[in-house]
Amino acid sequence: MTPLFAAINKELILLSRDKHGLALLFILPIVFILIMSLALQGSFESHGGKNIQVTVIDADQTSTSTSLADRLNANAAFNVQHQTTASLPETPTLLLKNSQLGFVVTIPTGFEENLLETKDDQTPIGIAVSSKSDRRTSIIFTASVKEAIGRLKTETMIDSMMDEAEDFGVEEVDASELEAPVTVSYAHSGVEDTPPTSVQQNVPAWLVFSIFFVAIPFSNTFIKERDLGMQRRLRTTHLGAFSQFASKLIPYFIVNQIQVVLMLAVGVFVVPLFGGEALSLQGHPLALISLSASISYAALGMALLIAVVSRTTEQATMLSGLGNILLAAIGGVMIPKFVMPETMQMFAGLSPMSWGLDGFLELFLHDGNVSDISTFLLKLVGFGSAMLLLSLLVQSRQRT
Repeated sequence: MTPLFAAINKELILLSRDKHGLALLFILPIVFILIMSLALQGSFESHGGKNIQVTVIDADQTSTSTSLADRLNANAAFNVQHQTTASLPETPTLLLKNSQLGFVVTIPTGFEENLLETKDDQTPIGIAVSSKSDRRTSIIFTASVKEAIGRLKTETMIDSMMDEAEDFGVEEVDASELEAPVTVSYAHSGVEDTPPTSVQQNVPAWLVFSIFFVAIPFSNTFIKERDLGMQRRLRTTHLGAFSQFASKLIPYFIVNQIQVVLMLAVGVFVVPLFGGEALSLQGHPLALISLSASISYAALGMALLIAVVSRTTEQATMLSGLGNILLAAIGGVMIPKFVMPETMQMFAGLSPMSWGLDGFLELFLHDGNVSDISTFLLKLVGFGSAMLLLSLLVQSRQRT
């Protein structure tokens, strides 16, 4: 057995004995994924404008009132249930209690008849807002109702005018042709798409965090071996600095890849068991493998640099812990980038965790391939190479 393979085998044996360290690397991110995916699911749905339950109680029962309900339901933000009834309930707010409804809209009798005119005794359309709906959502929904009514009025006015204009040979005008095309883009990607769901954000986010979190056990083991003189003894086997680094990096690289498989499996199979949305794995398999390897390379490069510059395990733990928390905070792991102000998003782009997370989002949201995430791969590999080079330089100076 060559010295390199013997050193790798030694490291694997040490890893297998560090049951608490391995448990921390795997259990902690799993807990974060489950808690954050489930706790923030409603917030992400609200931010993404999905699954807002609405009941429309229609006492008018006309084509115009039905059209109003259809227009609200056409909005992807709302899931509208249209209920026709002979009379309106006295307290529609009772329907909001002990239910998942966000809003109750009441359409009174005479809505179609009084659409283009206002009478003193006319009953207005009512909107009852659930206490679960935040103020921003209620303002958006109210504006959507007013916009739908305004369009109905416009179309009714156009239809009435066209009935008279046809006698003069004027061609019929379709009110839908007056709509202006709109393109929507989101800050997290800059392209047409929908924002990530809670599970699409949190699984890759805490997966990236867990890969970088390996710096703590890695640096502690490295420093303990250095203090015990094991590295000096390894040099007697003509094991160079690069080979010595490789013997430690390879086992932890394997651990990182096991983390990737396990965390993705949690998103796909475990999160749905607790009522969350299942993670749908998108993207080319080669792109997923390349991205996970690049993130691990960057994380291990940083871990190695922390290990060689730290004099004690306490220093290594502090640098690794604070460094990971800082990179996670500004990199979109703890706070999604698409809710950050523009200035913060610029700072987020400096974090290697952000590069890894953006790569996963590109795969999961856009079904990307290797070329689509090539920029993120180059950044991660470049960062890891720079960290390894600095580690070699520091280590060589410590030997002299």
